Amino acid sequence: MAKQMEFFDIQYKEGSLDAKTAEFIKFAVNLAIGHEHGAKLHLDRARKCGASEDEVTEAVVYAVRPVAAKVRNFAKAIIAK
Repeated sequence: MAKQMEFFDIQYKEGSLDAKTAEFIKFAVNLAIGHEHGAKLHLDRARKCGASEDEVTEAVVYAVRPVAAKVRNFAKAIIAK
């Protein structure tokens, strides 16, 4: 059962996502911000929820995409000058 929560004035129901999906989101975010401890922690938890290696790899790609796009756009802007 989802529990009503609040975080920085955002009302949400914790537990609305299944556990594996929630762990993958936390894993991908921690990868994207370079937080090693958090990435390892949430990867381990996702695996305990039954995550396959294909799912892990897909989550890694999702973490990399916005970072890669930001670098690409920054490079284009610099090169264009």
